[in-house]
Amino acid sequence: MTPVAAHPLTWVEVDVAALAHNVAVLRAAANSGGRRSGQPGAGAPLLCAMVKGNAYGHGLLVAGRALVAAGVDWLGVGDVGEALALRQAGVDLPLLAVCHIAANQMDEAVACDLRMVVYDAQTVAAAAAAGLAAHPNGPPVRLHLKLDTGTNRQGVSGPAAVALAGLIVRTPGVQLEGVSTHFANIEDTTDHRFARRQLERFAADLAAIRTALGAAGEPPQPLLVHASNTAAVMLSPEVCGDLVRFGIGAYGLCPSNETLVSARECGRSTVDLRPALTWKTRIVQLRAVPAGEWVGYGCTWRTVRDSRLAVLPVGYYDGYDRRLSGVGQVLVGGQRAPVVGRVAMNMIVVDVTDSPAVQAGDEVVLLGRQARAAQGEAEQVEPEQISADEMAAWLGSIHYEVVTRINERIPRVAV
Repeated sequence: MTPVAAHPLTWVEVDVAALAHNVAVLRAAANSGGRRSGQPGAGAPLLCAMVKGNAYGHGLLVAGRALVAAGVDWLGVGDVGEALALRQAGVDLPLLAVCHIAANQMDEAVACDLRMVVYDAQTVAAAAAAGLAAHPNGPPVRLHLKLDTGTNRQGVSGPAAVALAGLIVRTPGVQLEGVSTHFANIEDTTDHRFARRQLERFAADLAAIRTALGAAGEPPQPLLVHASNTAAVMLSPEVCGDLVRFGIGAYGLCPSNETLVSARECGRSTVDLRPALTWKTRIVQLRAVPAGEWVGYGCTWRTVRDSRLAVLPVGYYDGYDRRLSGVGQVLVGGQRAPVVGRVAMNMIVVDVTDSPAVQAGDEVVLLGRQARAAQGEAEQVEPEQISADEMAAWLGSIHYEVVTRINERIPRVAV
C-alpha cells in the first residue's frame, strides 16, 4: 500500500453528517413499507449499506465506520479483502459478500465470519469444508442463495434453485440464512413492468423452495428475504422484505434521473439525499501565458488571449478521466474554471484568467461544492457545485463510475 503524505496535495473529504442523514432517510423510507416478510413477528427491514468498491469511492474504512455510527445493521462487501479490512478495523457488524468467493479464499472468509451469496454447489462445498475445519461444532457458515430473476448474471432459478437450496440445508457446516435477487431495470426507466415480473419470479421460486424443503421434512427455514436496492426503497418500500441492500443512496446520490422522476410521480419526492463526497486539490503553479501558445500534450488547445493558467497535481492515474480533456471544469475561488488541453497522467491545467485573485496553493474542488464570495455584506450566495451527475454527463457515463474510480491511494478524510 502506498504511504500517505502528511499533507497531501489531493484528497477526498467525506461528510459523515451527510451519510448519517442518508441512512436515516432511507431507513424511514424502508420502514414505511411495513414489517419484514420472512421473519414472523419481526420488525422493520434490516439495513445493509454496501461498501464494496472502496465504499463507492468514499473510502472503505472512513465510510464504513461512519455508516456503522449512523446505525446500519449490516455492511455489504465485494470480496474477502474488504471484509478482512473491516474486521481488522474493529467493525463487528454482519458482513455480506455479494460477489464470488473462491474456494482458496474460504478459510479467510470463515475467519472473518463472512456471510456470502452462493449460486453453485462447488462454493457450497468449499464453504462447508472451511466452516467445519474452523468450527467442528458450529457455528455454521451462513449462506444467501442468489436467485436469478432476469438479470442473467449471478444466480440460479427454477428447479436448479430448489435443488441448491436443498443441498445447502442438508450440508453440515453451512446454513441457508437468506434468499436474494437483484433488479436489472429498476433504475434506468420509468416503466417498471420488468421489475414487477422479476418480483413475481422471485416469489414463485421462493415459494417453490419453501414447499420443497417442507416436503422433504426439513424444519421451516427462517430466511432473510431481500431484493431491494436504493431505487426500490425509494419507489416500492412495500417489497423491501427482511433486508435492504442500499448502495449509491447511502452516499447521497440518486440512482438515476428516471428514479427521481418515478419517485415524484408516486409521491416520494421527499427522499432527500445529500452528497457526502468532495474531491479537492491545490494549485501548484500559476503561469502567465501569452495569446497564441499551445498548452499540454498534443497541442490540442491554444490560448486566444493573454491567459493565466493554473497547474493542478491530479490526472487520469488519480481517476480524473482523460475524457475530461477540454471538457471538464473545476471550482476555484467559488467560480468555475475550464480544463484546457489534455488531462495527463498526474496533472491538468485550468484557465483561471477570469479569477484574478486566485493564488498558488489555493484549494480547488474537482467534485463537490465550494463557497462563492458574496458581493455585499448582507448577500447570501449559494455554493457553486460540480456534481457527480454533471461530471458523468461530460464523460457520457454514470455517477457510479465517477466516484468509484477515484484512486484508492488518495486519502479519504472524515469531516
